[in-house]
Amino acid sequence: MKKNILVLAFVFMLIMVGCGSKPTLSEWVDSDDVADNVEQINSAYAEEGTGLHVKLSAEGEDVLVFSYIFEEFQLTAENGQNGMNMELTNLLSYLGTSVDVNPIFEQCEEATGKMPKYIRVQCVNADGTVIDSQEHYYTK
Repeated sequence: MKKNILVLAFVFMLIMVGCGSKPTLSEWVDSDDVADNVEQINSAYAEEGTGLHVKLSAEGEDVLVFSYIFEEFQLTAENGQNGMNMELTNLLSYLGTSVDVNPIFEQCEEATGKMPKYIRVQCVNADGTVIDSQEHYYTK
């Protein structure tokens, strides 16, 4: 999983370097380049059998959202909501601390001309409900 997060950070650095004009955050997120790179990330996740795929989106023009979506419904009688919350908290902590998000902020600012207010990392169940999320702010 850590390898995939590093791949994600590297891919976004490549995307940012290739951007010539200054799209809005939404335009950038909806671009073919981003879609192609997200597809590569999801292929790597599938090869490793993580049971997750990632989706990148914008909330307004100042929030970048990384959604880690479970391919199968996660809330079952065996793990219950409390156990699930603990697992998700651990996963989000891992995802948030395994990569320095500051370069993503800086690259986004370079590509769009505006730094996001924050980056939201969220876990989403297979049915589309957000199970848990964390917000990461730029730290200098």
